[in-house]
Amino acid sequence: MKLVQFEPLFLRHFRTEEWPFTYHNHNHYELMLISEGGGVHDLNKEESRYSGDTIYFLSPEDSHHFYIEEKTRFRVIKFLPIAVKEGMNISLTDYWDNLLSSLSRRWEGNKNNPIDIELVTKITSIVDLMIIEWEVNDKKVSELHTNLLRSVLLLMDKYSRNTLNPDVYDATKIERIQNYIHLNIHLPEKLSLKSLSPTFGFSESGFRNFFQTQMGMSVSSYINALKIELIKTRIKSSEYSLSAIAIEFGFTDSSHFTKFFKKHTSISPLEFKRGLPPKTDVPQILQNNVVL
Repeated sequence: MKLVQFEPLFLRHFRTEEWPFTYHNHNHYELMLISEGGGVHDLNKEESRYSGDTIYFLSPEDSHHFYIEEKTRFRVIKFLPIAVKEGMNISLTDYWDNLLSSLSRRWEGNKNNPIDIELVTKITSIVDLMIIEWEVNDKKVSELHTNLLRSVLLLMDKYSRNTLNPDVYDATKIERIQNYIHLNIHLPEKLSLKSLSPTFGFSESGFRNFFQTQMGMSVSSYINALKIELIKTRIKSSEYSLSAIAIEFGFTDSSHFTKFFKKHTSISPLEFKRGLPPKTDVPQILQNNVVL
């Protein structure tokens, strides 16, 4: 099962005696801090025991499941690369792509070794601050979240380079495609199949089949679902007018914007702004973002 996330960053924190998800992978990176419990973590069909303070860093290719034996506390940060790259120039976005890919593989290679308790303490303090800001900010991402997440990743990178295998890996092709879509979601002309295919070295049919196989949905469904989630976030912020949001997302006029939004949510943008709940057709996989 693949859990697909469209939000650049999402936080979850909970205590549980039973892991609430089936064996799955995702389209995002996942940083998990574990405390106050014990059990078994199945990562890519390899089981290892956890007890007390533990940090897992999962890449989009990883599949996992927890078998909880003692009630466990989870702090989870789920994020797409765009969450740490937004607003940066090309050279720095390449830096973060390489850091994320190499860090996840170095971290997995060290999964059976004891973790540095000082590192755990530092990261836990930062993540707890992120959670507080998340709750205070009505579960919305702020600039503080972005900067704190970068700090956590830099701490982990420094630690892993000093203690683990220093090999560097490139981001996978599907990661690069997702990054490109997120960076250009406001530019429809760059997200057509005709434009995307040669950008990543595919024929149109080849690109369509590759994306469907990797993501479990068509590229158009992914783009539309992402766009709807971002538009809903914009609408919830009263500082943006509906006409401004329409222009921001590349719609030629308000009628096309309203038609698109209503097609995917069954209500108009104005009705959504007034608080009417949407009957969204965003894929069911987004249900993984329910906070426990």
